[in-house]
Amino acid sequence: MSKRVWLGMLVLVALAVAFWFTYGPGARKAEAEIRIGAILPLTGGAAQWGVPPRDAATLAVEEINAKGGIKGKKIRLEVEDDKCEPAVGVSAVQKLLATGKPVAILGAVCSSVTLAIAPIAEAQKVVLVSPASTNPQITNAGDHIFRVVPTDALRGKVFAEYVYSLGHRRVSILYINNEGGAGNQMTFAENFQKLGGNIVSIDAYPQDTRDVRAQLTKIRQQEPEAVIVVSYPDDTPLVLRQASELKLGVPLFFQTEALDDPAVIQRAGSAAEGATYILPAKAEGPMVDDFARKYREKFGRAPELYAAEGYDVIRLIDTILANSPDFSADGLKAGLYATKNYQGASGRITFDENGDVIKPMAVKKIQQGKAVTVESK
Repeated sequence: MSKRVWLGMLVLVALAVAFWFTYGPGARKAEAEIRIGAILPLTGGAAQWGVPPRDAATLAVEEINAKGGIKGKKIRLEVEDDKCEPAVGVSAVQKLLATGKPVAILGAVCSSVTLAIAPIAEAQKVVLVSPASTNPQITNAGDHIFRVVPTDALRGKVFAEYVYSLGHRRVSILYINNEGGAGNQMTFAENFQKLGGNIVSIDAYPQDTRDVRAQLTKIRQQEPEAVIVVSYPDDTPLVLRQASELKLGVPLFFQTEALDDPAVIQRAGSAAEGATYILPAKAEGPMVDDFARKYREKFGRAPELYAAEGYDVIRLIDTILANSPDFSADGLKAGLYATKNYQGASGRITFDENGDVIKPMAVKKIQQGKAVTVESK
């Protein structure tokens, strides 16, 4: 067979493939679907924060599709595991974009991953909504970047005021060495010092570490009145147990909500007693109760941390697109900025001009193995 004939056959094959993807059943199926991506930590130390929003988002998608989808189009949720690692998150978002732009992306959970993928989403004009990232830098990450949890800037201010109100003036800070940990410790330190408090030491530990004794021993030598800890679910019990073993002898204040997970308290055991932490105030209302019931029925467990937020992101997208003339990113973005007092499973949602959510905060303390609210603000 001559080279010319071979080339002619290749051209015909290429045209047939192009025709198939443009006009064939696969193309018609794609046109009939709304793609939503999800980039979450499903394995690794932050999986306890990534699996619940994935499950809740899946529940929301199933409910919407069961009623015919959005304007007759079913939602296809495409989930990628970022392992709470920025480089993996970047690969995940590139994989999602390789087959076309999704209407939106749910994610990420870890602030370091959100900050890594935000520039890509912004450049591609894809709406990115985090169910859990709190780093203050996300406020300026882009016009298409949103989150349904309060920024660390608010968290740091409220927590600093609370710790200071207890009479503590000399504190040490121990934090996990990633974007989320760094952002949290900085906002607390800045606000605490503005009040007149003194930060006597700041120490970090590597993500996925199994030993913080060296950092805790150094902290003990500084003789602080309290220790502010920024930790994730996997390392929170480690910090508590090793602080107890070393007889640190001062109260621990956690500036993340890892301790709101009963499994974390159980793993920490008696070492968790007396630990205090801050988180968005508990949501209440019919929407909250209805979501909890449906989540328990489907998964056989109560909604964990960030489950409600993952559910709300999908439901918000549904509400906005159902009332938009098209499925464009511009329409979704405008709808999110216009969202005021939306009653969701995670509470009332209002976005400010930066895409940050406005929600009240609460402080909880572990008493007799259970988390008890000691202040709401």
